[in-house]
Amino acid sequence: MRLDAASWPKVLAVLPAAEGEVTESLAVAFVDEDDYAAKSGSAWLWWPDGKHPGVHCSFDGRFPPEWGMLLVMSEAAVDAVCAEGESCMAGLVRRLQIKPFLLQRRDTLEAAGILDFIESLELATPKH
Repeated sequence: MRLDAASWPKVLAVLPAAEGEVTESLAVAFVDEDDYAAKSGSAWLWWPDGKHPGVHCSFDGRFPPEWGMLLVMSEAAVDAVCAEGESCMAGLVRRLQIKPFLLQRRDTLEAAGILDFIESLELATPKH
């Protein structure tokens, strides 16, 4: 499976902007599961500050410091999010159709406006 470039902007379009003040600029990276396994392919970046459009970049298995979170998504998860919107994402995480990886400390994620998104996925973050 290789997800096409038309799918990812649809996913990014349903994501909510951060509600509070955003003082850090960290992205949530979206990678399809085949690219993640191969450590080669594409990533799509979304910033919750609402100021940045989705950005396409190459993925080589490393996580740049400007990434706050990585979401590895199956083709079924991308299809579901495109059809149903962001509200289905927590269920997809529970069913392992989306695999989340937190790449920064909790306070940094909060400053970047990502913590509310993490909580919408029903994920817990340690406070230490």
